[in-house]
Amino acid sequence: MADKHLAKNYFSSERKDMKFLKGFTLVALLPFWAGYAFALYNGNSNNLSNYSLLILAFSLMNFNAICGVEKIENKVLNLIAKLDGVLFFIWVFVTIIQLLIK
Repeated sequence: MADKHLAKNYFSSERKDMKFLKGFTLVALLPFWAGYAFALYNGNSNNLSNYSLLILAFSLMNFNAICGVEKIENKVLNLIAKLDGVLFFIWVFVTIIQLLIK
């Protein structure tokens, strides 16, 4: 019984360090988007691919918050999650269209 309680607390998303990690990764996505836009503006394909991988990894880590399945208690982080979600889905749509055109 103690093992079941320990496993429930260990894998629960309510842990404080997991909340901090989720907030940190959501906020970290904003400079990644800015770096991606700057690399796109300059035409630097190496930086574009690096930022794309970072954006993909951090977005998948927060996919429930970005899609709106999981609501974050902090209103600012919730707004950042929605902004990151909109940018992510626009980026995915544009990337798919680019692949189909080429």
